Amino acid sequence: MKKILFIIGLSFLFFCPHIVNAASISIAGTTASGTVGGNITVRVNINEPSGLGSWEYSLDYDSNVLQLLSGNTHVVGYVSSEGQTNQSYTYTFRVKGTGKTTISVINTAIASWDEVVTSPTDSTVINLVAREEVEESYSDDNNLASLAVEGLTLSPEFNKDTTSYTVDAESDTTSVTVNAKANDSKAKVSGIGEIEVHEGANTINVVVEAENGATKTYTVVVNVKEKDPINVKVNKENLSVVRKTDELKDLIKDYFVETTVKINDEEVPAYKIEAINVTLVALKDDKGNIDFYIYDNGKYYLYKELSNGNLTIHLLDNGKIPSNYKKYTVKIDGKEYSVYKLNKDSKFYLVYGENVETGKKGLYLYDSIDKTIQRYYQEEVDSLKDKLRISSFIIIGLISLIVILLIIFLIALHTKNNSKRKNKKEIKKRLKQEKQDFLKD
Repeated sequence: MKKILFIIGLSFLFFCPHIVNAASISIAGTTASGTVGGNITVRVNINEPSGLGSWEYSLDYDSNVLQLLSGNTHVVGYVSSEGQTNQSYTYTFRVKGTGKTTISVINTAIASWDEVVTSPTDSTVINLVAREEVEESYSDDNNLASLAVEGLTLSPEFNKDTTSYTVDAESDTTSVTVNAKANDSKAKVSGIGEIEVHEGANTINVVVEAENGATKTYTVVVNVKEKDPINVKVNKENLSVVRKTDELKDLIKDYFVETTVKINDEEVPAYKIEAINVTLVALKDDKGNIDFYIYDNGKYYLYKELSNGNLTIHLLDNGKIPSNYKKYTVKIDGKEYSVYKLNKDSKFYLVYGENVETGKKGLYLYDSIDKTIQRYYQEEVDSLKDKLRISSFIIIGLISLIVILLIIFLIALHTKNNSKRKNKKEIKKRLKQEKQDFLKD
């Protein structure tokens, strides 16, 4: 019945062009612009306040710059019951080219429920731009406008150019709330809200991502005070014993064997390295930095090691270093080490230590560029030096021989040339004498 009604309505349109246009059709994009490689969405809306009956339209667009991903370009429809006043269709396009493009609804015919037919049209213009052009206009502002930890005081005071902060919290603190606001409304902020913390140092990273993707990280270290800390003094520095293994889970090595030691009449976690027979405890400074120390009858010595994944050595100070090496202080992964080098510019460090898996002591050569470690064999080095010395003597001897032969050759050549010149003079003199004798006769 409705299909017949639609046909009647279309016929009525052609014979009665003076009918008042009560129905409307509109088309609009969800955004005014699109980026090459991205998608845009367009909606067509048909409206008839008195009630829709049926409708038909075609969608016209430039296929050179747009690729239709969803939606039909020719639409015919009708209502199933009286009372419907509008109908919408959604189209998705992939942007292929640049420039201003027009999307239109044409060949329209809208029939109302009471068979009034109209043919409104509409179009929308969307600006298509290259991705590079869009990205050039993106903001690179990845600063924070504010940063705070509720109920706690930041140190130092917040400044958008300062990225590292600390706060102190009481020992019963289990969570903190971090609030931050981006300087640019188009930037995104992550790492805020309510965050669980534990006793000791808790590092919270607040990351700001600018509209163009550039990121900036603000770090807040929340130091939760320890209940009744065990304080010790090492090299005039006040440190506290780490008693909770949760703080050490990222620092424990495979070759550490869990044990305990008694400090101030309290059992605290410790770790043995059996191959080298040392016991380590973890100590923390007032900034929350944790290092392992060798514990020996109430005395503490900073434990230092170098590793390349396959080989780990514990550094010692009592090794015999070759006389041509000099002592230098260098930084490796942010920590200071005493090493030996042939000169200050050398990237190879000689150290003395013991293998944490075998306990074998010796000299090791550390490549600071590749971060690799290998044993330093003095015998092989000396043998190589001897070979180089012999080779040098041979080369010098060959050069000397060549020089002597060259000198002999030059002397012989000079003698030969002198002999030729002398012979020429004698020949000339004899010819002259014979000519004079001939003239006398």
